[in-house]
Amino acid sequence: FKTEKGHCDVRRNHTEQGRALGNWVATQRIEKRRGTLEQSRADRLEQAGFLWNGTKASSDKKWDAMFALLLQFKTEKGHCNAPTNHVEQGRALWKWVQTQRKEKRRGTLEQSRAGRLEQADFQWKASQWDAMFALLLQFKTEKGHCNVPHRHTEQGRALGNWVKTLRRKK
Repeated sequence: FKTEKGHCDVRRNHTEQGRALGNWVATQRIEKRRGTLEQSRADRLEQAGFLWNGTKASSDKKWDAMFALLLQFKTEKGHCNAPTNHVEQGRALWKWVQTQRKEKRRGTLEQSRAGRLEQADFQWKASQWDAMFALLLQFKTEKGHCNVPHRHTEQGRALGNWVKTLRRKK
């Protein structure tokens, strides 16, 4: 495959000589993530030019597309804290945001990507309070006020109850 195509980024459904090469490649990646792939095999794959997350160009393109969705979200909402289960253009932006935070904590996020996120005022640690506040801002954008009815939910979260609790504490 590499000799013919010049890379090792095999699509999941690709077959080669009647064999499910794409599935095999996906299995190697899963085993590597789980730590069950023998190191000698991982080394051989890397020497062949195998990339564990697919091609860099493909990865960059996907990351750039999600970053663009984040910037669009920020323009609309005024912040980068996509609430849990938030979807933009059919894509799980909230999950992507969580992944960026996780990669930063683990030290696996590329510096250039971290820099771009920081320029967008991305918050690396979003608390429960921050998530609820983001929902309140979203509510205000849509309704023009912060008078959230007590039983109101936003994206499956009890926003009205949260606002009521805040008012009680004051």
